[in-house]
Amino acid sequence: MTGVPQFLIDHLPTASATVERPHITLTWAQSLDSKIAGPGGSRVILSGPESMLMTHWMRSMHDSILIGVNTLILDNPRLQANLLPPSLNLPPPQPLILDPKLRFPINSRILNEWNTKPDQRGKTLRQPWIICGDNVSSNRISEVENAGARVIPVKLDKYGYISPSSLPSILYNLKLKSVMIEGGSKVLSTFLHTQSRDDGSKLIDSMIVTVAPMFIGEGIGFIPQNEDIGLPKLKTVHTEIMGKDAVMICQVDLK
Repeated sequence: MTGVPQFLIDHLPTASATVERPHITLTWAQSLDSKIAGPGGSRVILSGPESMLMTHWMRSMHDSILIGVNTLILDNPRLQANLLPPSLNLPPPQPLILDPKLRFPINSRILNEWNTKPDQRGKTLRQPWIICGDNVSSNRISEVENAGARVIPVKLDKYGYISPSSLPSILYNLKLKSVMIEGGSKVLSTFLHTQSRDDGSKLIDSMIVTVAPMFIGEGIGFIPQNEDIGLPKLKTVHTEIMGKDAVMICQVDLK
């Protein structure tokens, strides 16, 4: 694959995306039995090389990548697009971490690389930005910022979470035109259950799911237990076979 997969182009952010209405993509890889991780959230390699490269192309087409803090703690990901040819000089996506209680581990790989590779800043790396609740203590915020990350306090909902419907305004304030949400299961669930933005338009613009031909068995589903009621209706836009995997582009049907 030498360029952006053609079947993605019409379903990912374009030059017309604006900070006033940022493009939100929800994406994940799962097994045939709908698992995204092994027992206790242990990492399982699901995507083959073709669909993994596709994921990095997708990252490069968004201003930012978003995950929940549990995924950061369990997987310690880098959130880069480093499978793409360096000669393209594509700007790295901005890492965003949803972390209401600011549990962000300051020894995480994503922060360590930012601190130890200053020559790669803006080239392959961006400073991790942590979105937390506005009730987090100033001492904890200072601790994380002194370690090298940026902390962005926001208002929490009545359950103590960062509401998915507030994400567009958060992106607007951060001057980000698009975000690619990669998980984990709690984040996927809350976004799937929140169908509309504050203006009534759909929250999720694109949904891209990679299904690997394997079973995990005991493990973590893409939707937590007891949260599979009230999921939105979907319509399939396109299915593409990439190596061993099937990649499905879906849209939320608000009708």
